Amino acid sequence: MEGPKSSDHPPKDYRTTCNRDCPDSCAVIATVKDGKIIKHKGDPEHGVTRGFLCSRGNDYLKRFYDPQRLLYPLRRKGNGWERISWGEALDLVAEKLKYYRDAYGPRSVLVVNYSAIHSWIPRVLGRLFWSHFGGATFASGGLSVEAAHAAQQLDFGGDCTHEPEDLVHSKAFVIWGKNVAVTRQHWMPFINQARKAGALLAAIDPVYSEMARKADRFYQIRPGSDGLLAIGVSRLLLERQAVDEGFIADHTHGFEAYRQLVLSYRLEDIAKAVDLSLDQIKEIADWYATRKPLATFTGLGPAYWSNGGAMIRLVDALAAVSGNIGISGGGMSTDIEGAKGLNLSMLRGAPKGQSRRILLPRLGEDILNTKDPALKMGWIAGANPASSAPDTGRVQEGLSSLEFLVVVEQFMSATAELAHLVLPCTTYLEMDDLVTAYGHNWIGLTNRVVPPLGETKTDGEIFQLLAGRLGFGQALAGEPRAWIQKFLEPMAREGLTLERLKEKAYRNPNAASVPFADRKFRTPSGKFEFITQFTPGPIPGNGGLHLVATKTLRMLNSQVLPEDVPEEPIARVNPAVLAEREFSEGQKVWVVSKAGKVRVRLAADEKVRRDVLLLNPALWRGDLNGVNQLRESFLTDIGDGAAMHQTMVTFTAE
Repeated sequence: MEGPKSSDHPPKDYRTTCNRDCPDSCAVIATVKDGKIIKHKGDPEHGVTRGFLCSRGNDYLKRFYDPQRLLYPLRRKGNGWERISWGEALDLVAEKLKYYRDAYGPRSVLVVNYSAIHSWIPRVLGRLFWSHFGGATFASGGLSVEAAHAAQQLDFGGDCTHEPEDLVHSKAFVIWGKNVAVTRQHWMPFINQARKAGALLAAIDPVYSEMARKADRFYQIRPGSDGLLAIGVSRLLLERQAVDEGFIADHTHGFEAYRQLVLSYRLEDIAKAVDLSLDQIKEIADWYATRKPLATFTGLGPAYWSNGGAMIRLVDALAAVSGNIGISGGGMSTDIEGAKGLNLSMLRGAPKGQSRRILLPRLGEDILNTKDPALKMGWIAGANPASSAPDTGRVQEGLSSLEFLVVVEQFMSATAELAHLVLPCTTYLEMDDLVTAYGHNWIGLTNRVVPPLGETKTDGEIFQLLAGRLGFGQALAGEPRAWIQKFLEPMAREGLTLERLKEKAYRNPNAASVPFADRKFRTPSGKFEFITQFTPGPIPGNGGLHLVATKTLRMLNSQVLPEDVPEEPIARVNPAVLAEREFSEGQKVWVVSKAGKVRVRLAADEKVRRDVLLLNPALWRGDLNGVNQLRESFLTDIGDGAAMHQTMVTFTAE
């Protein structure tokens, strides 16, 4: 009797977890029929995903099955590419690594890994690989919230973000430069639940964002003035004695110096500098004084400046003096450290190599200027710096100066275009791994839903195969299951095991719903540490406009579906600016910065401030570099972050 045909097999559901660089880390149910994923949806049993995917995840299968996806190793041949086998590719990489290490030392090899590697096996195996290789030159710092993390390390001693489930207890939300409705869509149901119970929401942002549209109050401040506004609000609280004196006396350090700092600024000067009225500043202060618990959020808006770390610290201080630290519904939320309690002891036992660091925010300049030894070879995985780092022209120049560049990628990105060898890697739908989030406290597995497409391999497997060729394969050996079990060992006593995670995601048992409820801070003093010095940024003149390109609903860093890429860059400016400079809507002009220039079409938008040029989306057809070819490579004051908003531009017809 003839058995059933493959097409007769019923669809089957598989649980997995998205491991892209997004705070939501959605729990996913993928439906497979005849070896193909026919749909995927949010897992309704996950405590934060709650059955829906974000806007970037809904259409992910289009990216997964995109015909432009890289499926085979490619070696540069003249001006094009030739397909080669994995054996040839890995032998070539191993040969080059050995040559440059032996001839110039391991620091002649540049390693760039960043946020696209968002699961634990490749993170750990990558660090083990380069340790056993003997070291390398690593790109450090970053292009995101590094300044904010460094600020909160100084103030709190670590992660201070409340889990999203706690937001239902908030009586008010004040959101500083964070477009939660776009970047953390799974926080919105909790915020909306609190708002239905009467909580109010204020958005502070130079850009009229989706969060501004949803807010009860919107304060469209001057770009880069968040720190001064926080000082002004704090001054009003101090004058009204509307501060938590008990918390300040018992659980903070440096308050008197902070108080002197705050009182050294006149409210009238602050109002002028931030471009708000005194009544508006008083209204924000009223919220902090009377609506408790009040949840404060900060995002990239305040952090992306040369004094971004200090501005985050001033907002932290406002949450502290108002008595909103360590209480349910309050807090100062940026990112969660979701990996608390994992076993990463294998990294501590790794050999110490000859390592050094250059800075990712000024990658091009640092590649070209690094000597003794100079950089000869590059390895880039989980990053696309030729698009996502500032001053991409200089980044391209730096990467092109390398004698041999390997890029691990899923698509032919701006960085992959510069490579000598491109290795195709899997997505979260084709791999087994462990995922923790930075937007909630749930731990999940990525499960191999379908076999890898083409000849793609996981980042971890690539490291293992290379390690075998370089003579230290045993140090990285092990199936994904074994590595995941190692990571989870400390959590087994709380019942969190690989077997349980195969059933569904679980909340990290080591996580705190309300950080610092015990008032024990991980700072040198054991207390909340106040900022005591601040230098405001200058108010630019000379007719320049602040270049702003914010996160958009369907784009994840430099990952975007072809259908969402505009035909040309559109620069949105206030119509009054067009009139003053005698330009017209729809006109094509050059937007010019000290880093580069881009030909754009002008659009008039009343909601754009007169000192801002808004370039969203940040990518467009025919240009893989996008907005960052205009951005200068400024650094933040702490954290070695990129001060992305520091760049000023003009536009001209010539």
